[in-house]
Amino acid sequence: MTPVFRCRMQRRRGFTLIELLVVIAIIAILASILFPVFARARSKARQASCASNMKQLATAITMYMDDASEFMPMWSLIGGSPTGGNPGGHPYTWDEQIYPYTRNNQILVCPDNPFGGAYRSYALPRYVSGVQFARFPSPSLIVMLFEKGQYGFGVWDDATGENFHQSHTAKGQPGYSESPFHTNGKNFAFLDGHVKWYTKSAGPFADAFRTGAEPGTCEIAFPGPAGDWPSAQ
Repeated sequence: MTPVFRCRMQRRRGFTLIELLVVIAIIAILASILFPVFARARSKARQASCASNMKQLATAITMYMDDASEFMPMWSLIGGSPTGGNPGGHPYTWDEQIYPYTRNNQILVCPDNPFGGAYRSYALPRYVSGVQFARFPSPSLIVMLFEKGQYGFGVWDDATGENFHQSHTAKGQPGYSESPFHTNGKNFAFLDGHVKWYTKSAGPFADAFRTGAEPGTCEIAFPGPAGDWPSAQ
């Protein structure tokens, strides 16, 4: 083999600058297509993990009711109101009351909680607090738990709520954002034990069962139109 032919063979083994640029451009295009897909898959996985948490909490609350003459736990045993403030004393919030049935505080944390993994992520609506199960007209339509919270386990603040659209991202709270987490929606656990995701324009966000009530209001424990419970179906 002559030196000239050997030199030509060696030059053919390399890539030209144009070929390298084409490969880089193809990789960039593929990355731009796949990264959003991976991000959506990751978001769906966190949403599913949150739904699993709420399912376990709903089961624990049902077990609590079985041992408490079918009464729901109180959102707090010391009462009080968000506007009036904590009246003092240890609150014994709903999450503390059901702890003997969970023995796991990690299921109280939504992986998408913007305040981090040390905060309770769920609230028990005021209108189901301490109510006997037989009084609920439509358990499959009445929310047992919804996503809200920027305080720790057993803390009085944020243990309950008056509106389903209240959340980690509620206006006026730190970390406020126009869009709820979980793909512009939130998970809800219902009294019959099922968990479902809704966008901010549907489901409990949009329902107003009481005349003159704001959509999502949940503070008066009477069937509509006088209260916030859905009519029996």
